Amino acid sequence: VERSLFLLDAGPAHSRVLERAMIDVPPPPEMEIDAVILEGIKQLRIQKRKVGAPAANQVQLQINCVGICGSDMAYWAKGVAGGFVQLDFTPQGLCEGYCGQLGHECSGTVVAIGKDVTHLGVGDRVALEPGVPCADCSQCRRGRYNLCPKMSFIGSAVNKVPGAMCTVFNHAASYCYKLPPHVSLEEGAMLEPMCVSLQAVTRAKVGLGHKVLVSGAGPIGLMTALCARAAGAASVTITDVVEAKLAKARELGIEHTLKADAPDLLAALEALTGGERFDAVFECCGVPAALRTCIEAAAPGSVVCVVANFGETTPVNLQLAARREIDIIGVYRYCNLYPKALDLVATGKVNLKPLISKIFSMAEANQAFEYFATGEPIKVIIQPNAPKAQ
Repeated sequence: VERSLFLLDAGPAHSRVLERAMIDVPPPPEMEIDAVILEGIKQLRIQKRKVGAPAANQVQLQINCVGICGSDMAYWAKGVAGGFVQLDFTPQGLCEGYCGQLGHECSGTVVAIGKDVTHLGVGDRVALEPGVPCADCSQCRRGRYNLCPKMSFIGSAVNKVPGAMCTVFNHAASYCYKLPPHVSLEEGAMLEPMCVSLQAVTRAKVGLGHKVLVSGAGPIGLMTALCARAAGAASVTITDVVEAKLAKARELGIEHTLKADAPDLLAALEALTGGERFDAVFECCGVPAALRTCIEAAAPGSVVCVVANFGETTPVNLQLAARREIDIIGVYRYCNLYPKALDLVATGKVNLKPLISKIFSMAEANQAFEYFATGEPIKVIIQPNAPKAQ
């Protein structure tokens, strides 16, 4: 590591550089931290890991809140990432790339800054956008950096990057967003899944007067319903097989809730729209039968947005979609939406707090995953460092 030293002679008219010396400075020592590591199927353990000083464009964060995502649950329950990448639980696999370190829905407090960081300072509370693109490829230059082939996405076994379910973490400062005093760190962590919903609502071009159907009342489905309403939808209908999740939707003010396994579901959906069907439909549960229902419930000329993960092949009625000119679109993460999500939460247009089912300490990580696996919780948060009272 080299550091430049400038000796200045301040004369009456100007300052003059007298000398530029290069001084060798040893790199700062690494810090030992605690991290939640997935060592095998349903096997979580806190291990010691090391983290160095933040790079010039990074901030070092004390991680306060980490939400458990559906992808984290898939890693934990099945050992499979993205539906197709098998996790490597060998000693070597736990030391390379993803290395079993979970967590990408996160927020934290700045404890150190790199030398080039100017917009954040120590003590700032921030939400982390987990994906850092290359900024140079064709997708990045088009503004669709979520499709960057060189994406560094934390907590992703697909992208081979460790996650932030740990006590201290370094992250690119440009992808850290300062939270206003009245926005909690718990809400900051939930901006990540909210951005997935915003990406879906944005791509489907939901607007004033639209009738919206959401299939699946999990975290993403409920957030999609909230974002659609914030975008101006006239009515939002949501379906699920779990009554507790539909009850949560009603608590959030969603107009219509229906059991997804009802034998007359399609007739009930058509009745809600006077037979006109829906202008935008979002599939958020990943069940093939639900996707077929989404296409059948979509109005001619409408949009069906596939938000959930599916297997490599899923049978759908493409002929029906073609005859009705229904656009079937997909969603992969998000781009350029963190500021908008934060604004919606900060102004009260979207309230994420009721989605929090329970908060656990990092020492309780195993209990947190077991609790989430019961199927009824909406959003479960783990706190490596409990936030200070505001």
